[in-house]
Amino acid sequence: MHHSKFPTLFLLQLLFFFSTLISISCTESEVQALLAWKSSLKDPGCLTQKWSYNISNNPCHWEGIQCSEAGSIRNLSISSCMIDGTLDKFNFSSFPNLTRFEVTNQQNLHGEIPKEIGTLSNLLVLSLLSNNLSGEIPATISNLSKLTYLDLSVNNLTGEILTSLENLSNLELLDIWGNYLTGTIPRSIGHLTRLTFLNLGNNELNGPIPLEIGNMTALVLVDFSYNNLRWEVPATIAQLPQLSQLYLEDNQLNGSITPYLGNNSFLDEINLSNNNFIGLVPPSLCTGGKLKFLWASNNNFNGLLPNTLKNCTSLIILDLGTNNIRSDISQTFDVHPNLAVVDLSQNHFYGRLPTLNSTMNLLHFVSLEENGIYGEIPPDFADMSQLEYLFLDNNCLTGEIPKELATSTALRVLVLSNNNFSSVPLIQAPNLESLHLSNNKLVGIFPLLQRNWSNLRMIDIGENKMSEEIPSWIGSNFPILQVLRLRSNQFNGYIPPQLSMLNKLRWLDLSNNNLNGPIPHSFSHMPSLIVKTASNQSYIYIESGYVDIIKENIKLTWKGKVVPYLPIALLKGIDLSCNSLSGEIPEDIVKLQGLNLLNLSRNQLSGMIPQNIGNLTSLEVLDLSINHLSGIIPPSISRLTSLDTLNLSHNKLTGQIPSGSQLQTFNPSVFSDNNGLCGFPLSNNCSTSNNPIVQAVKNEVGDKKLEVIWVICSVILGFVIGFWVYFGVLFWKVSL
Repeated sequence: MHHSKFPTLFLLQLLFFFSTLISISCTESEVQALLAWKSSLKDPGCLTQKWSYNISNNPCHWEGIQCSEAGSIRNLSISSCMIDGTLDKFNFSSFPNLTRFEVTNQQNLHGEIPKEIGTLSNLLVLSLLSNNLSGEIPATISNLSKLTYLDLSVNNLTGEILTSLENLSNLELLDIWGNYLTGTIPRSIGHLTRLTFLNLGNNELNGPIPLEIGNMTALVLVDFSYNNLRWEVPATIAQLPQLSQLYLEDNQLNGSITPYLGNNSFLDEINLSNNNFIGLVPPSLCTGGKLKFLWASNNNFNGLLPNTLKNCTSLIILDLGTNNIRSDISQTFDVHPNLAVVDLSQNHFYGRLPTLNSTMNLLHFVSLEENGIYGEIPPDFADMSQLEYLFLDNNCLTGEIPKELATSTALRVLVLSNNNFSSVPLIQAPNLESLHLSNNKLVGIFPLLQRNWSNLRMIDIGENKMSEEIPSWIGSNFPILQVLRLRSNQFNGYIPPQLSMLNKLRWLDLSNNNLNGPIPHSFSHMPSLIVKTASNQSYIYIESGYVDIIKENIKLTWKGKVVPYLPIALLKGIDLSCNSLSGEIPEDIVKLQGLNLLNLSRNQLSGMIPQNIGNLTSLEVLDLSINHLSGIIPPSISRLTSLDTLNLSHNKLTGQIPSGSQLQTFNPSVFSDNNGLCGFPLSNNCSTSNNPIVQAVKNEVGDKKLEVIWVICSVILGFVIGFWVYFGVLFWKVSL
């Protein structure tokens, strides 16, 4: 019996020996394939030190490498290693047991995805996200029948989505977000019935959403955002019982959305913004009681707001701005203990502002501008303890601005412009950054603000009936103020020189008031206006915590038009037009080389245009019209190559319009009513008799001639006098 077992034992040992040799041989080939790929890279990044082979260094312990019990490489995962190169020299056929291949977040990994990747027959996970890969998705990927996870997002891939992806029947995640894929979403995608995560967003896909999406009943997330998809959303999408997140924003989708969307699922987030949807907001969105985030702005939804949203206690964000919804604002809210952001702006909401339920104490962003809301602001509406941003502009609100708003410790931005408010208490909100009260019926003197305000960067109280003098303490009490807009009021007196202490000021608009006296010379020392705007200057954003929203509309008089201009951080300007300012334009104003706009028109300014006006090379708008300016147009003005709006009319300017610049491209009207001006584009030509420049030269030459003659005469006269004095003295001595 002992001898009969020996051959069996020997055979087992022999088989184990050969299997060990096979595994060692297999591992060696894999290692050599890895090292060969590493050597092909222009810069192996962190692999330089981490993939180094010697007897004591087991490759199965290398960074990002995992092996099976048999010693064969099973997983390869490299992330943020900053390698520079391609996958061209990666020998995929050397890794028959690979189940996970992840090379992600490599900024310099470029080239195409090799078709040989389709030889990884055991692959379960393929992730190449966030690289610089280009070309088309290789068709051989469809051979990876075991694949459950495919992520090719954030690359430069082109071409169409493979119809053969339907062969990947085990796929649970498909993410191709952030590429340049074109064509339509293939109908065959409906065969991927195990798919839970489908992200095709941020591409260039067109055509319809296929009806077959209703077959993909395991879907939890669908993202088709930022494409060029058209036509209606298929009603079959309401058949997805597991659907939690749906993103369709920024497409060209139209028609109405099935009213049953959300009826059979537990929607958590839905984004329909920036499309052409019509009809009612789907009433079933919150049927499952899970809806937290609803974005549907910039569409054509109309009719009443569904009551299901009123009773949707799970809501955190409700954004229906810029639609045609017509509802009573007082009936819109009920119990919303989690609601943080509400945007119903630019609709047709009417009625009075609601008395908010005490449970809505998490609201920090409310935007109801451009509706038909009337009446006063209820004190409890204004007394929301977390409210940071309130936009109620362009409505029909009346009465006094509540003291609860004026003293709120949370408030950062208050926009109440274009209403009918008659009075405002002293604003004492300590964290206020931006105050907009323009175009109301506010009266009284300026001090509606407390002093020593370290956070305020924007004040707009234009188009009211504020009166008396602009207080000088503004200059020393608002250290980071960027915009001061007091236009179209009844302010009088001198412009306070202390405004030059506003070191961050970018935009000063005091136009259309009753100001008099000179332009302060100290304005030439404003540091923020001396420095040119950087080309990469960012916009002023309002960070709401959930979304970054540009909401602050400042009405600027820009290039002859009053426009709501959003990127105020890109502009610098001074507008003192339509006052009674006198004296000369300060010569030092040419130091403000960051100015894009300078408007001093409709005043009583005299003297000459500053000789070095051409130093203001950032100017796009220059208006000095309707004053008493005299003298010539300085030749340096031809250096203003960015200038596209100019008005020098209705002054007393003389001489020839400087040539060799874009000044000749302006309409002649910008030089009109200056009787002494001549030259193109005006019809009257210049002559030496009426050209003060030529005359000045002649006068200067004449003066020099007279000076020479006078010197010669003086020399001769001196010589004669000296001659007679000398000989007179000599004669006198001889006679003695």
